[in-house]
Amino acid sequence: MSLKKINFITGHNWKSNRLGGFHKFAEAACNAGIEVVFFSFPRPYYSYFMHQELYNYKTIKELQKGIKYEVAGQSLTNITFPTFKLPNSANKILSDGMMNALERFSFASFKKFAKKWFDGTDVFVFESSDGMIFVDQLKKMYPNAKMIYRPSDPLMYDGALSRYVKNETHMMKKADLNIIVNQEGLDLYKRKIPDFDRTIKYTLLSNGVDIESYEKKYPVPELLQKGNTVLYVGAWEVEWDLLFKAADADENFNYIVVCPNYPSAEIQEKVKTCKNFFYVPGIPPKDVPAWITNCSVVMVPYVTDFYKNRPLGITAKYYQAMAAKKPIVAYCDTPKLTDAGVTVTYTYDDFIAAVRKAIEQKSCGYSFDLSERKWENITAKFLELIK
Repeated sequence: MSLKKINFITGHNWKSNRLGGFHKFAEAACNAGIEVVFFSFPRPYYSYFMHQELYNYKTIKELQKGIKYEVAGQSLTNITFPTFKLPNSANKILSDGMMNALERFSFASFKKFAKKWFDGTDVFVFESSDGMIFVDQLKKMYPNAKMIYRPSDPLMYDGALSRYVKNETHMMKKADLNIIVNQEGLDLYKRKIPDFDRTIKYTLLSNGVDIESYEKKYPVPELLQKGNTVLYVGAWEVEWDLLFKAADADENFNYIVVCPNYPSAEIQEKVKTCKNFFYVPGIPPKDVPAWITNCSVVMVPYVTDFYKNRPLGITAKYYQAMAAKKPIVAYCDTPKLTDAGVTVTYTYDDFIAAVRKAIEQKSCGYSFDLSERKWENITAKFLELIK
């Protein structure tokens, strides 16, 4: 099948220029001469009044008109479709069906919107985000187009809202192919969905990493010039109490958390009182290699027992640190990381002790073949799979 147009349905904007996932797939599609639509969803009407990178009046209005980019000589259009989606807290009062209906409902016609931007699409690729609620409408409007589900993180983790479990199960059954990123995710789906192997078409394809970007030298970011820097860069919440204790235990170590999801005001204020603990509300994706390669230790201090509900497997942040040959200390993540040479701890004291040891290492090698994780190889396999 010769592909002329692919629609990526994702929670991100193209402008955010992430170093992985759908940005890499879309870029590879453009390099292959394929037209790309980047459909950013959800963008609820109430987010007009927010002041976040993705959720603010100006950005959403620009996306409604369609933002045109040229990537490798090909057209890439980033668009959105605002709706009456409500915060998840409303699900305590409203049924799952009503929540989905409001999330689809808009002042504008979705059919007209789709006709304008989606006509000619050969493949719709859905991320594990709310955009999957349109799968039935899109299958009806574009019966000859393929529906591909590529979850970055499963939505039906233990304790997830029933609405997300139902929506994701429906998405996987409707998809022509589900591209799952790791064995942990596959095991979860098999546990959650009855007759999984009989009812779901799937394959495995891991995340990737730009190895070369993490082998280069960069100017040292100002905050990392302090020395003995223990760095986390990621979107998942961290175990703040652990880090406060660690910073207090070793005042000559500088703990740095880079995360776009703001912690509570109380935590932010407490961080300000610590002379060796710093919070940064996100950095441009293009700057991530400079931060990873210039820190002393990469830490991944997830919330206690987080890994038991979230089967993330070995994520891109580990690939990045491995490529940079940085010592890694994790807290409450999958024990499988130890097979690759990553130090994984499960108590506060063990984490603090492991960081002390890692600081002395300077650099570290890992028994993990990153060559198979190069994005150029992953994206080539992806495009072949969706044809």
